[in-house]
Amino acid sequence: MKIAVTGAHGFIGSHLVERLLLAGHQVRALVSPWGVLDNLAAVLGETELVRADITSSESLAGAFDGVEVVVHAAARVAEWGPWEPFYQANVLGTERVLREAERAGVRRLVLVSSVAVHRYRGYRDADPRATPRDGDLNAYARSKVIAELLVERARLEPVIVRPGLWPFGPRDPILSRLMAALRRGPFPLVEGGRAVINTAYVGNLAEGLVLAATVPAAANRLYLIADEGAPTWHEVLAELARLLGVTPRWLMVPGWAAALLGHAVEGVWAAVRPKEAPPLSRYAAALMRRDLHFSLAAAKQELGYQPPLSWQQGLQRSVTA
Repeated sequence: MKIAVTGAHGFIGSHLVERLLLAGHQVRALVSPWGVLDNLAAVLGETELVRADITSSESLAGAFDGVEVVVHAAARVAEWGPWEPFYQANVLGTERVLREAERAGVRRLVLVSSVAVHRYRGYRDADPRATPRDGDLNAYARSKVIAELLVERARLEPVIVRPGLWPFGPRDPILSRLMAALRRGPFPLVEGGRAVINTAYVGNLAEGLVLAATVPAAANRLYLIADEGAPTWHEVLAELARLLGVTPRWLMVPGWAAALLGHAVEGVWAAVRPKEAPPLSRYAAALMRRDLHFSLAAAKQELGYQPPLSWQQGLQRSVTA
């Protein structure tokens, strides 16, 4: 099968390209005109590379000709920022990818979305299909809600995949920053890190995305793809510290204090440094405050998804890499 991946040079996209090639598929890797190819270095010789800007219809023309499935992983991902850049990349970009895919006769489009489409109200083993799509804490969340609605209305087989709250793995810049913060200390733990989450080791996530792209039963459905289990933030970060060989120093922060501080800091930064991301935002403050865990049941039953590695094994491989 010939499969196109947008954002193929990104963290998730590059791992997906590798997994698709391993499964024997032909891959067309769409990379932005300014995108760096370091993440694809190991597979450039096996991949059809296309430079295209998802925010430009002219740039996308012909990008999906001869392709059966498109996995749309390109997106602007950030916890803070003004609406317009997210609108251009995540809303208009998705709309243009859909239009070109429909014109080219693509059969299926898989959108790599986010659990940010939900307000972080507190969920434990929740059904992702029945949970309100009401995320509005930041521009990223709002743009992903609209992107999902666009894909659901498309004239082809739509499939939506939401990775667990924290996709991590080799080549992950967020993991690198977490490791540095744990070494430096003290590390803030909101509500003692008691909230449970879905982790998503990128190898497991790529496996789930391949299934979403190829299994017939996935058409017109939505899935949460993540690791097995429901670890707490404290358990995950303590395991990461153990692998790094450091003794973590925790800074315990009450949830109400984190929320107030995030709101205050974001407001000050918007006024005095509008072009810089604040050191703490409302979104970041909300991440650890409540449980954010969704069921894998649909992915297991309909796709045959079984995470190949545990989250602990994923962390070990990530730290080693």
